[in-house]
Amino acid sequence: MTLRDSHEPRTTDRRRFILSATGLAALSLTGCGGGGGNSASDRPMVDTSSGKLRGQRSADGSIASFLGVPYAQAPTGALRFRSPQAYRATSDVFDATAFGAASIQTLPAYVSWIYSPPDRSGEDCLTLNVWTPSQSGKQLPVVVWFHGGAWRTGATSMPLMNGEALARKGVVVITANFRLGALGTLSHPDLIDPDTGMQANWQLQDQIAVLQWVRQNAQAFGGDAGNVTLIGQSAGGTSGAILSQNPVARACFQKAILMSPAGIPAPSAFTLADAAIYTEALATRLQTTPAGLRNVPAQTLHEAELALNALPLPTGITSGRGLRVSPIIDGKTCLGDWTRTAWPADLPVMFTNTLTEGSFFLDAYDPITKTMLTPPLPGSRAELLALVTPQVGGSPTQADAVIDAYAAAAASDNRPSTPGDLWIEIYGDRVLRNFGVRYAAKVASEGGNVRYATYAHEIKAPGRGVPHCAEIPMLFGTYGLDYYRAKVGTGQAEMQLSGVLMGAVVSFSRDSEVQLAADQAWPQLSTRATDTVSLGGSKDMGGVGFSIGSTPKLAQLKIWDAVLRY
Repeated sequence: MTLRDSHEPRTTDRRRFILSATGLAALSLTGCGGGGGNSASDRPMVDTSSGKLRGQRSADGSIASFLGVPYAQAPTGALRFRSPQAYRATSDVFDATAFGAASIQTLPAYVSWIYSPPDRSGEDCLTLNVWTPSQSGKQLPVVVWFHGGAWRTGATSMPLMNGEALARKGVVVITANFRLGALGTLSHPDLIDPDTGMQANWQLQDQIAVLQWVRQNAQAFGGDAGNVTLIGQSAGGTSGAILSQNPVARACFQKAILMSPAGIPAPSAFTLADAAIYTEALATRLQTTPAGLRNVPAQTLHEAELALNALPLPTGITSGRGLRVSPIIDGKTCLGDWTRTAWPADLPVMFTNTLTEGSFFLDAYDPITKTMLTPPLPGSRAELLALVTPQVGGSPTQADAVIDAYAAAAASDNRPSTPGDLWIEIYGDRVLRNFGVRYAAKVASEGGNVRYATYAHEIKAPGRGVPHCAEIPMLFGTYGLDYYRAKVGTGQAEMQLSGVLMGAVVSFSRDSEVQLAADQAWPQLSTRATDTVSLGGSKDMGGVGFSIGSTPKLAQLKIWDAVLRY
């Protein structure tokens, strides 16, 4: 099937997707409406497994978009805490010109630095969006985006993630919503799906359903179903790593880009057994049973879980000390700790981290409201020690060793070593950067096709550093929007850097080879220490936007080998 205009003959396709039950272990964006010939007869039409969709064209007519497309039935009522069910398409034409609702969520203050509040949220959230160059018959690379947000926040309706600018580079861009928070992660034996036997990771199952939908329907949008690249950032990057190691999901894509993926094995995340205890505790607070949680109003359930999350862990739980809503190793959807599991030998992968991941969580300043979004940084060694100790399993001796290692590395690099600066480095590495750097090196040592980059473009003063998520506006070319321009910048350097990043993603999606510039390829990572990329940096690399050399701040990561028992 190919993109066609609404006056062309209809050839309906009613193919369905089914989640496997095998249990296998600033660029100014042009508007999507108006201009470009968006009269009823000129609007693009496609036939998909979700029915006949009528989309719209960009102002210049070159990009067709299809928004709010349902890829599964609404997970409401009896379908709450069930595997995603095949969408039941009707004979009516679906008006795909408005984004679907986000999953129910509450944005913490620091998250609002990057995420604007979604316009709509609700349980009926299993929708996706497609942007494609309006050229019938093309077999373009397909890029599928899974957003981050600690499996609690995020919505593809946010202007941040508008896929039009990236699609203009010659790819089909697909972004998807999925279940978040309690609705996406609660697990208990009483919630076993009678059809699939699943009892956990509803959010991962939604993402698998997205990938299966893409495999079935990419051709309708001019995409190549045999050339799909999964891109995930933060929680989305972690999900991408997990799905890459799951044969059911892996069958649906050919490349992966993992941006700031986190390591989440127990005790950071829940074990399956502890997740059940947590669910029971939530049910007790709501005066019902785990199965009865299907009947609690969704907003009430969301708010009750947030309140429980703020309390000490229930008695008997020894995991979930970092995240209480995140993928659980269940041996079915999440097969194991991805950081200790072999990477598929035939799956090219790109890893990225920001230079100071921790500054997003610990040192966030909002130039719009002119307020700090995070509590004060530690001002003394004693305050720093109290913060680091839980990150190393409760040992003050180990915490002291970590602090000393980071202080020595900062001195060696001539970087600031105040308690606040050290805490930003320690937290960002412990939660995020350590895992991307380490695992990329692991794949390289096994001969895999892997690349690694550090996003190093500093945000605008008085903000500091290169926080987690700072690269997203560059990836989507949305850095010029009012919500971001004062945060990340909107000058020549940002335009150059956005072009480099988008170009790298597009060239990787085409053929697994990556071009940073017309005369400069991005080398595969090897056992050498000089073949990683910095995107942005000192004076934006002399106007080029990138450099190739050693991964920054490697020395301080070595201390985690003993702490995390690698």
